[in-house]
Amino acid sequence: MPKFANESEEATAFLRKQTGSSQLVCYTYIDAERSADSFFIVKTTNKVIQVSFEEITYDPRNYQSLLDGLYRVIYE
Repeated sequence: MPKFANESEEATAFLRKQTGSSQLVCYTYIDAERSADSFFIVKTTNKVIQVSFEEITYDPRNYQSLLDGLYRVIYE
């Protein structure tokens, strides 16, 4: 079954601030029942990156921790 990611204004704003890229857009798919199926899609000027929540080290009670972890996975 296809999964549809929605644009995440908060994640996009965070990553744009961290990277300085005004072209970057971040999408997210969150499965409330199976977090292992949740993911981000980050579209830059020259690539599309998919990052599963499973690849990110974060505190599940803190959304900012998830965004920080996403940044670390892609850019560090």
